Amino acid sequence: MTWGSALFWISGAMALAGAAMAVGLRNIFHNILGFALALVGVAGLFLTLGSDFLAVVLILVYVGALAIAMVYAVMLSYPLDTKPEPRSVWKVFGSAALAILVAAALYRVVLGPGRFASFAGPQETSAAWVGRRLLTDYVLAFELISVLLVVAMIGAVMVARKARMPKRAPTPAPKLIG
Repeated sequence: MTWGSALFWISGAMALAGAAMAVGLRNIFHNILGFALALVGVAGLFLTLGSDFLAVVLILVYVGALAIAMVYAVMLSYPLDTKPEPRSVWKVFGSAALAILVAAALYRVVLGPGRFASFAGPQETSAAWVGRRLLTDYVLAFELISVLLVVAMIGAVMVARKARMPKRAPTPAPKLIG
């Protein structure tokens, strides 16, 4: 086993362990740390596959995104002193079954014989090529995704705040003297 293949398997294990921590733990802070570990593992996978630019962009962009995710997670989560609601066993098993089906489908597609043999991408991809494609061919999709994410987060905050607000009786109208 070479150093490159060892780093590949270590990075893959980090990504999987971080993803499991991000969805499996109950403390919101531990979930965010698991998410960060998963991103570092994916960046390591990019490095081992020869895509240094994507690895650096992943780290630089998601450091900011992780900070924003922490802010939203704290805003949207219940206080730590409240007891969490129990998880439904059926939801856990259903989610696990769906994850296994998606993983099996992806495994079949990626390792299938000659599925993507007709893909005619450039032989040499560079940071300039990726940047040119993002700012010319895919700029509208890129901007629409960012707007969609901002609107979704604002909606999530509004729904969470409305659900947390205590129900109060309406305040009586002030009485006028005279």
